[in-house]
Amino acid sequence: MDLQWNPIEIEYKDITQNKNSLEKIITGDSPALIIRNFYNNDSCKTISKRIEIRAFESNKKMKKIGVSLVSFISRKAEYFTQADALRKTVRQVFSGLEDPRKKIHKTLEVFFPGKQVTIAVETGKKYACGVIRLHELGDFAPIHRDNASFEARNFDVSKFPIQLSTVLYIQQSQKGGELVLHKKSWKKSDEKFRNIDFGYSKDVISDCNQSVKIKPNQGDLVIINPIYYHEILPVRANRRITLGLFLAFSKHGEKVVTWS
Repeated sequence: MDLQWNPIEIEYKDITQNKNSLEKIITGDSPALIIRNFYNNDSCKTISKRIEIRAFESNKKMKKIGVSLVSFISRKAEYFTQADALRKTVRQVFSGLEDPRKKIHKTLEVFFPGKQVTIAVETGKKYACGVIRLHELGDFAPIHRDNASFEARNFDVSKFPIQLSTVLYIQQSQKGGELVLHKKSWKKSDEKFRNIDFGYSKDVISDCNQSVKIKPNQGDLVIINPIYYHEILPVRANRRITLGLFLAFSKHGEKVVTWS
């Protein structure tokens, strides 16, 4: 294992020469894979503008577009109902542009040769595909980890042994909003440090000796192993907009599935 815990950075045009780079994210040897210039800058600006219009027209402060499984852990039927109801809404945000979710799927197939990448399906019901998150001035995400195996045991995606997270940066904040990754993976005994609402107290990483702060550019795609603790620092200038998708697979299975 490398002594220095540094992210791997590759250009999108070079991904076919870096097929094995994802393995270091799975094992935790590296905190993140940053695929530079993954998505067109002009398309990012168009999407940001559309979201800005939606946010302006919304009567309440809009924090996301799309459905997140974590919001429906104990409401399984409602999750699938909402996933179907908002599928068109998410699609409209990308109307007339290359759908970044499809591009993510195609890219994942480069890293998983011979495997098919599809949206997760359970008893004929399709999972949500992609959630757009908005972080406004002052917004942040406390130290947390993501893993359906523990949080969402009543969903089929929890059965996959390997789970990763992909995040496309549609708009980056001018100041703040950095992603901080801590070299400590979650274990059940950490639950004593859990906050009532969301995330964990800083005590959960008191024995962590390595952390890394990254601030990807607009159009970059970042892949992490979300079982490692991570956080988003407060946004201090303009809006941070991202598109997130989880993916899961087993070493010997034929499929890689995604959901949000």
